[in-house]
Amino acid sequence: MFSRRIIMAVLSAIWILAAAIGPAAAAKPTRVFAGERPLTPEEQAASDRKVAAAQRYLASREARAAGRATLACFTPEGTRRTSGPRDSSTDDVGDPSTNACSVPQGFLAVSARDQLRGHWCGPATGQVIANYTWAVALNANKYTQGKIADWMQTDENGGTSAFTMEDGLELATARAPRRPPDWDWVVSPLSDSDRDGTVGDQLHDFVRANVSGSRMALAIPVLPHDADGRFHLSSWPRPVNSPGHWIAAYGWRGLYDGTDSSRLYYTDSSEDEGGTTGLFWDPMRHIGGMIMDHTRRFVW
Repeated sequence: MFSRRIIMAVLSAIWILAAAIGPAAAAKPTRVFAGERPLTPEEQAASDRKVAAAQRYLASREARAAGRATLACFTPEGTRRTSGPRDSSTDDVGDPSTNACSVPQGFLAVSARDQLRGHWCGPATGQVIANYTWAVALNANKYTQGKIADWMQTDENGGTSAFTMEDGLELATARAPRRPPDWDWVVSPLSDSDRDGTVGDQLHDFVRANVSGSRMALAIPVLPHDADGRFHLSSWPRPVNSPGHWIAAYGWRGLYDGTDSSRLYYTDSSEDEGGTTGLFWDPMRHIGGMIMDHTRRFVW
């Protein structure tokens, strides 16, 4: 498997000329990652197996209990944060002791990392995920960003593709105590499989199954704040000329109902590249739109 991944990573290098990074200095760059090579039959089969596993989890008694609890009680109002940055999983949760029920949610214990170079959002995302899987202290790192950048071929290719992200995560989390024993990092396309006009529900299912079922984070590539985009990350308040950006999805809150009530929680690494470093959340529907405006795939 390792040799196959390295071979595919080398082949994928001919498809990419720039990376998922912060703002470009001059003319608006070509969105090269939106043209990443198609998945091979083997890669598509691996993606299909992971999707099937996610669906099995969502059909399980544990996952279905969240939906039943939500229907059985009123939506709690709690104590709502009305101002300030959206950087905590405690936003709008309220005091559970005063609520008749709680909003379904799931979170992993992660801490954000600032990317050390302008095109190292991929390695920074990998570092966040590796630190979680190795259960290191929140202010410590299992591997340096430079080491992870080598594994992801970030400098060689000028950035991190989905396939080199996959390869880097395989190495950075190999034998980690929080990595499930049968885990395989996979590149999956995001699509409107049920043809309801949105991908927010599909993304919600994948994030929920990964975070609450497998207890693993996801690596997600987005256009952080494109001037012509429909949505933007709250961590990127101003429009930027960017070929794309990697974030780590570590949490979710609320069952998807087609509105902006369902949230995706993520780490950002872009304090010196036009965005912000820290923990943030945005509507699941918005993140899905940003993926579709970019590469239409993610790594989990």
